[in-house]
Amino acid sequence: MRRLSVIGLLTLTLALVGSPARAAGWTAEIVTRLDLTAGPGNTAAFLAPDGSQFAHFQGREMCLYSLEGEQGNCVELEDISIDLESVRWSPDSTKLAFSENFLITFRDSDIWLYDVAANALTDLTPMPNRELNLFNNDDPDKEFTVDMTPQWSADGASVYFIRYQFNKAADALAKFYRVGLEGGEAQEIGAVETSSSISTYGFAVSADESRIVYNLDTRGDEKDGTWFLDVETGEAKFAAAAIQGTLPWSYEFSPGGDLVLVGGVSEEFAQFGTGIAPEDSAIYTLPVFGGRQQQLDTDTFVYGAGWGLDGSMLAYVNYDREHEDLQGLYITAAPGQKGEKVLDGRFIPPTPLQRASLTWAANNMLLLTDTEDYKVVVVQLSEA
Repeated sequence: MRRLSVIGLLTLTLALVGSPARAAGWTAEIVTRLDLTAGPGNTAAFLAPDGSQFAHFQGREMCLYSLEGEQGNCVELEDISIDLESVRWSPDSTKLAFSENFLITFRDSDIWLYDVAANALTDLTPMPNRELNLFNNDDPDKEFTVDMTPQWSADGASVYFIRYQFNKAADALAKFYRVGLEGGEAQEIGAVETSSSISTYGFAVSADESRIVYNLDTRGDEKDGTWFLDVETGEAKFAAAAIQGTLPWSYEFSPGGDLVLVGGVSEEFAQFGTGIAPEDSAIYTLPVFGGRQQQLDTDTFVYGAGWGLDGSMLAYVNYDREHEDLQGLYITAAPGQKGEKVLDGRFIPPTPLQRASLTWAANNMLLLTDTEDYKVVVVQLSEA
């Protein structure tokens, strides 16, 4: 049913960017510019955690590439309407998980697994009624099962996800599930405490799998913002409201597990406001065990970010319409501490909506999209 295909090598241009700048003991340089678009339209790129390769999506096709631009296997996605912000590599860089875009198509969504070695796709959560559209269904007995937003367990043996199971949209209440890589029946882990339908779409699981962080968006009917769920007790605890004018959308625990990186949508930026201020950024950190939200940079509007390999170090890119010379890739030792620019340019995370975190790979590689031409650039970070 799915057609595997391999296309020719893409043209690439190697380019070194002058003398790399220094920042808190780090330098950065663009080592490869690829003739691959990531961000506009239905295109995206995702770097493997070990930094050995990346997955590139264009339309209905996904291909693997080395960081030098050599193309590997490709697979046709065919009838899978993928949510490109949901793609996640397994911790050992051997598989990818992703879900379908229910919030756009309003069709039954499953969790899918791609095995790099086998070059094969597997539907981990197959359910009936995939052909039905929520708003075109007039049969009250038809049941929808919407699975979305996959997150890997720390050992890579299972995938967590959000499930909505309902007959009527008003009854679509979020629960967290886990499924093994062999598929089969998924296990319910916990539930979101809400009476509002389809109100949770972003979450993450702590490395020890004891805690889940998630968003609640009831359009003001309930206590919206970020919540923590204790997996053992099932107790949900409100952590913080969203920063005014922003909407949380994705989460990532820090390497030490004491902070969560929140990524979201800035209403001011989405409306192309001319006076974008640092405090309008939808990207910030939140302490796991109590405390205040912390903007990454109080002097510039942070547009995308990702954790370093240890501690609370972060890499981030910014946007400054009035001071373009300040735009670039920054590294900070901790959120709130002024970052140092290590690379000049206007960069964005390489996904359509830029809601996925930047991946700082184990070999200190980073993938970005250069907004001059929206092509993928491979960045090498080096510690002095």
